[in-house]
Amino acid sequence: MKEERIKETVRLQFEMINLFHKNFARIFHQTGNSPYNLNKNQNRAIMIIGAIDNIMPTTLGKCLDLQKGSLTSMIDALERDGLVCRKGDPDDRRKTLISLTEKGRAYREWFMGELEKNVSKILRRLDEEDIFVYQESLKTTLAMLKKLDEVA
Repeated sequence: MKEERIKETVRLQFEMINLFHKNFARIFHQTGNSPYNLNKNQNRAIMIIGAIDNIMPTTLGKCLDLQKGSLTSMIDALERDGLVCRKGDPDDRRKTLISLTEKGRAYREWFMGELEKNVSKILRRLDEEDIFVYQESLKTTLAMLKKLDEVA
């Protein structure tokens, strides 16, 4: 029984990911009058770094599913733009941490506003009850993903 549930969950998960990307991924490209010409992964990195703050590059790479070389190039570009900075970990001198600069925080705030506007346009196609159900399912999905993250 458990194996059947797992098999069905895998199928549903990939169907959900495909539809999520179809409906929402393009909003990372639609950023109106952006003060920077960032690509999708750079925008995602800004969002992740701002949410976690002081993130190790390896952790950021896992979140973005980027190889070390691509990740280093991306961080270098964001650093050149003055959006992120590298600093040593005060607890372990061998580690480097990435955080947003003041410019990076301002950009992230602007970008969050753009995302909210674009996602709102998409969600307005649903009625209020559907939005509530979707919101509750996202809360459940997020709780399960956090649980998986804890037991990894």
